[in-house]
Amino acid sequence: MPSRPTLLFILALPVGAVVYTVAARVIDELFPKEPILSLLIPLFFAGLAMMPLIIPFFDRKAKQDLAEYRRQQETEGASATDSSTVASEGDERAIASEVNDTGGPIDDARDDH
Repeated sequence: MPSRPTLLFILALPVGAVVYTVAARVIDELFPKEPILSLLIPLFFAGLAMMPLIIPFFDRKAKQDLAEYRRQQETEGASATDSSTVASEGDERAIASEVNDTGGPIDDARDDH
């Protein structure tokens, strides 16, 4: 059986269709000469009705992706500590030491200000 967020996600489309139909009838009764209102306002209300049903599904997917990313970072971190390589003096400039330091070559022309 699918999980609760998946069931809510599946129910979102029928709920949105029902809300759209009801809102379209109400708007058509209130503003019979404005066809654009009878299209846009029901779409807005259908979207509002669908959001609480859709959000848990994407939240679960985002949490799974974040957990996978963290596992991947831990694996890369463990493999980096296992292979202890020492950088030579020429490679030290390639390592960024500050937040805004790109590690690229130093441009002496900028210091002439």
